[in-house]
Amino acid sequence: MTTHHEPSAAALEHRLKEVERDLARAQKENPEHVHALTAEKKKLEDQIAGR
Repeated sequence: MTTHHEPSAAALEHRLKEVERDLARAQKENPEHVHALTAEKKKLEDQIAGR
């Protein structure tokens, strides 16, 4: 049996920084990925704010 746990605040912050970096790159090089990255960024920000 596995248990599900929430990622730590540090892990969320780290992932948010990665997503922001990837989003900046996608806006220049891969516009088709912007929507998905924007959605992931919003989700991470909401998770961080909810702590």
